[in-house]
Amino acid sequence: MMEFFLGAFERDWERRRAALLHELQMDEHEELDWDRPRRGGVAHLPAGVGGWGGARRQGRAAAFRGTGGGRPMHARFAALARGSQPAVVKLASYGGGIRAAAMMSYASRSGELPVENEKGERIIGKQALGELRGDWEHLFDNRTASRDVGMFQASITLASVAGMDDREEFAREILRAGFGERRFVYAIEEMKADELEVRGVVVLRDPGGERLTADAKATAIVQERVDNSDVGRDAKVRFRFRGYGNGVEFATARVRDLVERMQQGGVRDETARIVGDFEKAGDLVQKEWRRELHSRKGRDVMHLIVSARAGTDVTAFQAAVRDFLGEQFGGQRYVFALHDPADDPKEMGQGGQRPHVHAHAIVTMRSETGDRIVTSPQIFRQWRALMAEKAREQGIDMEMTDRREFGNPPAYARNQVRPVSYAGRTEHEGTSRAAQVRYDRKRTNQQSAARSPRSADYAVEAVQAWDEVMRGRPEKAVADFATEQIDRLQTALGESQIDIGKFENSHNATNLKANMIELEKLVAAGGLPMHSMTRMEFEAYEKRVEAVLATLEAAIEPVEKKDFDEIAATAREVVEIRREYLELSEREAQAEPLEAAPQGQGERDAPRPPQDAVKFQMAERAGADGAVEGKVKDNPDQRRFDSEVRVSRDDLFDSAIARHGERAVREGDEILAGYDAAAQSLERATTRFSNEYSRSDLSDDERATIRADYLAASSRYDAVLQRYAREALDGNTYLYEQSKGEENLQEALKEGAQHRASQRAIDMYDPTRNLPARQHDEQMVRAGDELFARIDAARIAAYRLHEPENRDSHPHTSSLAETEAERDARIAKFSEAEIRYADLLREAARAAIDGNGYIRDMATIRRDLNNEIHMESRRRAEAEQERDDNVRVTSGRSEPGSRAARLNEEYRADPPQQQVPRLRELEREVEQRHDRERSEQER
Repeated sequence: MMEFFLGAFERDWERRRAALLHELQMDEHEELDWDRPRRGGVAHLPAGVGGWGGARRQGRAAAFRGTGGGRPMHARFAALARGSQPAVVKLASYGGGIRAAAMMSYASRSGELPVENEKGERIIGKQALGELRGDWEHLFDNRTASRDVGMFQASITLASVAGMDDREEFAREILRAGFGERRFVYAIEEMKADELEVRGVVVLRDPGGERLTADAKATAIVQERVDNSDVGRDAKVRFRFRGYGNGVEFATARVRDLVERMQQGGVRDETARIVGDFEKAGDLVQKEWRRELHSRKGRDVMHLIVSARAGTDVTAFQAAVRDFLGEQFGGQRYVFALHDPADDPKEMGQGGQRPHVHAHAIVTMRSETGDRIVTSPQIFRQWRALMAEKAREQGIDMEMTDRREFGNPPAYARNQVRPVSYAGRTEHEGTSRAAQVRYDRKRTNQQSAARSPRSADYAVEAVQAWDEVMRGRPEKAVADFATEQIDRLQTALGESQIDIGKFENSHNATNLKANMIELEKLVAAGGLPMHSMTRMEFEAYEKRVEAVLATLEAAIEPVEKKDFDEIAATAREVVEIRREYLELSEREAQAEPLEAAPQGQGERDAPRPPQDAVKFQMAERAGADGAVEGKVKDNPDQRRFDSEVRVSRDDLFDSAIARHGERAVREGDEILAGYDAAAQSLERATTRFSNEYSRSDLSDDERATIRADYLAASSRYDAVLQRYAREALDGNTYLYEQSKGEENLQEALKEGAQHRASQRAIDMYDPTRNLPARQHDEQMVRAGDELFARIDAARIAAYRLHEPENRDSHPHTSSLAETEAERDARIAKFSEAEIRYADLLREAARAAIDGNGYIRDMATIRRDLNNEIHMESRRRAEAEQERDDNVRVTSGRSEPGSRAARLNEEYRADPPQQQVPRLRELEREVEQRHDRERSEQER
């Protein structure tokens, strides 16, 4: 066997490609393990459903995703009453890149426990973890923590003792002269009769934004300001900073140290207010200084904790955590370690061997594509819902919960308590009286209700859902549990002085409004397209309209009966209009083969022509417009109406053919019809699965049938979306046009493009599929690499000049606020860097279009270059259009049909032309983003 030397390769990607090939030849590489992170997770709900298209089912199957918290409230409550455990996903902390190794070490118990990364690889030992941290380096900003507070010391020698009876006031004026409007505390130690020693803590940022750095340079600035002040002339002052720190916790500790060191009443703030004890020191920093610190730390990684009850199956829980992280953080780098009390090397007294199984995950905030994780209460709710979903797939009964559903008290913050014991369950004590009260309420689980209208409304909705569980469950234990939660919530709402009746009425009004919105969607012109409706689907649609009308009629007041009758009449007339056009479409579909047979055009066996699709959409809009605006209007003469509609439909069809070609319109209409039908089928299957699958009165066979229907509908929906994205990305511009305003289709295009980009990225490192390495000569690849290096350098230069904070790490950059001249100079340099970056991108785009296949292939994994290629293609297409128009004016009219067909074939032949219909929208988004950035710079 030939010996293998990685040093023989000059480029990093060549070394990795050769190493992968060598492992495959030596049978040392686990099959397909390298591809696991690109699959976006291991499993999807329910088991057996493909992962492609899962993101788009969010819009159609909101019961499983979104801010609603996964499954419906009634289904979750019923499962919890039967004994399901709550999903616990905690964000423990953030950390900069420098802290990543320490956080990994904590999760792995200093390397004694194995950790698993996003590829499914097991990593053991401190050295391996250190190397892993190095692999993450390119994802870290390594932003230094801000200097928020500084400790200072000032020696004051009085020039004249006479008239200086109030030395506190004199020292305070000295400090004000040096610090300006900054907040500070200080204490005086009298060394001699004419000499004072002042120690204190100061907030380094003033209200105007100027931030001192608490170093030698800042010391010189403060000293100069004191010497030039009026009060400074009456004394000799020697000032210096003794250190600095970051965050509220650090500031609180330093102020308390000063209070502990001095006598009672010896510490004062800039207003002469006495800070006499620890509680006042904490209140001063946490309530008054917090907003003025403008503290920031590097957020390169985050620490997640996922927990389960004691006794949970460890293997199933580990698989659920793996699936949760794989789906939620598919683009991020991460590791996780399982802490099982059976094999935890850390002693119980030191915080180890907890009685419940849990996992620690360290996740990078930035993905490989540059996207950052966004965190919010709504996002945390989605994480819990997804974790519960993955746990159920592994056979663990788990549900997403919200503290408002049980009347639980709010959690305590980390800076409100300090640990006093780690044995078993960590015990804390409050850092203040208020913090201790909050900690005690949480530990004893006293009932509590939030007072905000939104939270109170949610709690009332939870009471109603618990009541439904209590009345609909024959099991006594389930009913008792639901009754207990109802009593608890009602008590909490009463203690918070919340009017339950008011919010119940508000909730009913919300349901009424939701039903009105649903009715409007059903009968409005932008509702379900007629061309996708079969006879069976129309009958289901008619039944749905009648069901919504029945629900509305039951919810309205008697005085609103007249208005409801008018609305019902309008809705039913729209249904009749749809029925007439459905019958019209059926007659035209039957007559079409008879008309086409004599002509012998070979379209006898083709699907419904695209003319019908466009005509039906136009007919539906023409018939429904005005019907939902108010009362029903008299119908015009049917014959005249039909002739006008036919003219409009023909115009729409001709316009679509002229823009995209007949073949593109025909195929696109067929795909869109299948998409609408699959979406309706999935929505019905999802509703049935959410509402009926958890019912206790169903047999196993009935549950299996419901589940099979949902799986089949999901598979059909995913298959249609895959076909839509494939055809659109292959050049069907009609499909691009129809995706506007349809979020699911746009998401399908985005995911399809990302999938192709990831596959192309794999190809770049796999010698068996590396098309650029086999198709392009060395000179073309070298020219492309040089151009990419210049583009990256220009992009980094523009980024560093974009905001002053981006230059904090530069050793020669002052942390003081910019002057007007410095800001103008920086903005000018930023504009030059941005122009240089744009010019280089355009140069690369031109090279790609002019024949450099290596640059064109790399554009699939470089978003900036891909967009620029699209815009350059559009510019060339517009120039060609202008030339063609000039030729047509001089040489006469050309055949519109042949020109449309030729343009469509050109779009198909040239991949960059495929995205022309979306280029204007992309360009507008880029311009809007630049405008926002310039506005922020000016502010």
